[in-house]
Amino acid sequence: MAKFLTTSGTSYYIESIILGAKKELYLVSPYLQISKTLSERLKDAASNGVFIKIIYGKSNLLADQLKLLESIQNLQIYFFDNLHAKCYFNEQTMVITSMNMYQFSEKNNREMGIFIDKDADADLFGDAYRETKSIIQSAVIHKKTGAIIKKESSVNIIQKEKTKTQNPKGFCIRCNDKISYNIERPYCKTCFYIWSEWENYNYVEVGCHGCGKPEATTFMKPECYSCFKKNS
Repeated sequence: MAKFLTTSGTSYYIESIILGAKKELYLVSPYLQISKTLSERLKDAASNGVFIKIIYGKSNLLADQLKLLESIQNLQIYFFDNLHAKCYFNEQTMVITSMNMYQFSEKNNREMGIFIDKDADADLFGDAYRETKSIIQSAVIHKKTGAIIKKESSVNIIQKEKTKTQNPKGFCIRCNDKISYNIERPYCKTCFYIWSEWENYNYVEVGCHGCGKPEATTFMKPECYSCFKKNS
């Protein structure tokens, strides 16, 4: 069940989310300001194979901030101009809060937040996860830091698969990325890792594996009716 957080609790759980990440880490905050402590935490996570995505939208990156970020492997940064949400999560736990990223170590402001555990609140966690993916789909990747991914992360694997497949004919039913058409593998690598934590074969996704159009699909039924008829 979701848990209410005060200022100190919000800071604690955001740091715990970063420290506890095993596969992926999402940091959504309008204002991007990376402290030395936070950069060290992110470097530790990246060195353990965690893929990190940061989404921001309200300020330009300063030279010292860019330098800090370029030193972190497995990192992609996205800019979304209309961003106002603040949300931090890994593959298991999440905090939705009023606290910006640069404030997580500060104690002066009065903040509130909600802590969500995937096992206890699967639907709520899934809704927030999909909304974050939707924001990323509309965001612009920061070119200067998008090329610093060095580990063999799931995203690297996806890019290799795209290179091998000149004309992908399928779509991930969760994030809508282009993938090879395979009715038994309707997820991209990244989304499959998330799905595999639950392995809910009837969990409703957002798109058709065959045409990519919006459709209520599942692992068991990953296509819209038209694609199902055409490909069966």
